[in-house]
Amino acid sequence: MNRVKASFGRGFYYVSERLRDTKTFYRRAKVLLILVFVALAIFQTSQLWFVHLSNRNFFLYLSARWNPSVGEGYMDFVRPMRSVYGDGTGRFDISYSGLVDLRPRGYFDMVLTELFDNGTFIGERDTDYKNLLSRPVLIFQYAFSMPGAIFPLGFNQRGGGFLTGRGITEFDSVTIWLPDGNHSDLRVFFIGGGRTWEFAVDSAGLEGFPVHSVSTSSLYFVSAALEGYDNLYPGIFIPRSGDLGRHAYPPVITTNPYHTQIGGPMTYIRNQVSPFFDNPATINDRVAGDGVWTFSNIHTAVRFFETDVLEYASFRPRSRNATSSLIGDFSAALAFIEADNHVVNEYFLTGFEPRGDGYVFWFGYIVDNFPIIMPDGWPVSSQDDILPAPIEVVVEQGRVVLYRRLAHNFHVYSTLVFLNQGDLDLEELLYGHEEPVLGINLGYHFTPDMGPDDRLPLTWRLAEVE
Repeated sequence: MNRVKASFGRGFYYVSERLRDTKTFYRRAKVLLILVFVALAIFQTSQLWFVHLSNRNFFLYLSARWNPSVGEGYMDFVRPMRSVYGDGTGRFDISYSGLVDLRPRGYFDMVLTELFDNGTFIGERDTDYKNLLSRPVLIFQYAFSMPGAIFPLGFNQRGGGFLTGRGITEFDSVTIWLPDGNHSDLRVFFIGGGRTWEFAVDSAGLEGFPVHSVSTSSLYFVSAALEGYDNLYPGIFIPRSGDLGRHAYPPVITTNPYHTQIGGPMTYIRNQVSPFFDNPATINDRVAGDGVWTFSNIHTAVRFFETDVLEYASFRPRSRNATSSLIGDFSAALAFIEADNHVVNEYFLTGFEPRGDGYVFWFGYIVDNFPIIMPDGWPVSSQDDILPAPIEVVVEQGRVVLYRRLAHNFHVYSTLVFLNQGDLDLEELLYGHEEPVLGINLGYHFTPDMGPDDRLPLTWRLAEVE
């Protein structure tokens, strides 16, 4: 019996020891597994926080990491009016259409982002276009003076101090010197008011831009500065018809979705303007003696003038807590235009200014890579009431209170016509102008005396004479 008890005791002790060893093993394995997960978490966190931190300062990276994402309004606001490419030989291409999707805009965004992250300020001086245009360049031009405090926000910066801290309160163009076989440096120049601010950017690791020759087989441009036109502003680009002495292009025709139905049923026009109302069932309509079609309710009025201008006005009371900001109001203007399904042409911001408790914005149209130009604006209700651009939007505290636009849509015509070198006679254009010419616009000219069957010609005019 004692022997059995002893055997049982030895067996119990053996099993107990083995269980104790097993528990110890699992405890150690559990601790080891926890350590592995902790190490993995630390590694993943480091990848998120410190990826590619070689030759970067931690605090600079930390600041960049907490920058807000780029707002849509900022991105659209910093979109240029047009891009200019020069191959370094004095020849230039100019693009208006589709700038958001074109390769130059992608390169522009990449270089400017790198500039604001790591660029080096070189200095400020008087603008010298002969020097600026002496090598391959990309130029991005605005139709208005771009605020230096706003511009960096479109490139994921928290504030505008990068430019304003260098004295750049506003500018109208950005020039990029492209690295090529003869030049390795990447430089960025902000130009405005006769002054140039130069920055250096390290191009290592950045995708390059393909430098290529500008074709002269058809329309191309030359520089007033490089050509030696003393009576022209040196930043002007002058069109040339091409080696064959002429440029083939499609003329532009207009359509008016309201015009053909003006004498028809009231219900047609009512259906077209009903999206401007929260509740179309409350619309009252009438035709005044002066031919103005009016649709209204207690908060909204939409008028269609005989001059082919559509006007929306809102009378809603303001919110006491509403605030107004340039980009917030600009975003509201864009959203309103995008909601108007009769705006079918590409458009761009041509200018803005403060008005009341908000801003007024003007937008121009682009058709077949050229702007629609209204030389003297467009009459609305009288000769004193002029629409200066195809679209005008007044925004107060983030809400559109007035929206006016031409009712016309623009389309290219199928049959080509020719722009001859004689049509680009600069001397005739400048005849009688003694003061320096500050700008020349090439585009499709549209005037109130043109009918729906008229073809808009591609021609140029003086943009401004001092």
